[in-house]
Amino acid sequence: MTRMNSLMKRTKILHRIVANTWIYDHAQLLVGARQVHNHIAAQIAYLCSATVVLDLGGGTGTLRRLWPATRAYICLDIDLQKLRRFKRKYPDGIALLSDATHSPIRSGSVDVVLCMVVAHHVPDSLLIPLIGESGRVLKRTGRFIFMDAIWNPQRWIGRLLWKYDRGSYPRTGEVLLSTLSHHYTITRSERFSVFHEYILCIGTRCLAQPSLSTHSDGVGYSSAFMKD
Repeated sequence: MTRMNSLMKRTKILHRIVANTWIYDHAQLLVGARQVHNHIAAQIAYLCSATVVLDLGGGTGTLRRLWPATRAYICLDIDLQKLRRFKRKYPDGIALLSDATHSPIRSGSVDVVLCMVVAHHVPDSLLIPLIGESGRVLKRTGRFIFMDAIWNPQRWIGRLLWKYDRGSYPRTGEVLLSTLSHHYTITRSERFSVFHEYILCIGTRCLAQPSLSTHSDGVGYSSAFMKD
């Protein structure tokens, strides 16, 4: 019990440290974020012409660099400090303070929706609403890009990282793929490893999504994408 309490205390201290957004960005690099982003870039290069990109749970907007500066990139997050760092890095970016399960984005207005390493922070009760909301805002011809670290107890380094991860809901690749398949036609699915093992899926809409009530605040957003 003493050993467990010690681990929990160290984990809480670590979480407080990485709450600093500058440290958060650099901590991501230490656990392989650059390699992960380069892998993603190679898989989605054909989508660089997308006009409007929505990054659900986008944090400090580290994926902004994957799209030309002329594209509208909406970084949505519930953490105001991360959005402020995003705006410092990308002054012309669109930062949106909002719950990803109830966004103020207009239905069918987004070309690409990103949901990257967000799912393991979301309990089962909110995962389906999150995916459903992504489908609501996506154009019929749009693409949904999903990636998350997955639970694989056979990878010792993955088990170690999960001990200190701020996300409390690790899932297997099979569970995530099954959940996504209820809302999207999956056109591409792959697994790859950079410390963690990841699943990357690209999909198109296959079900009509109902509109959801919203209450959100924007930080430098364009009303062109907002509900009336």
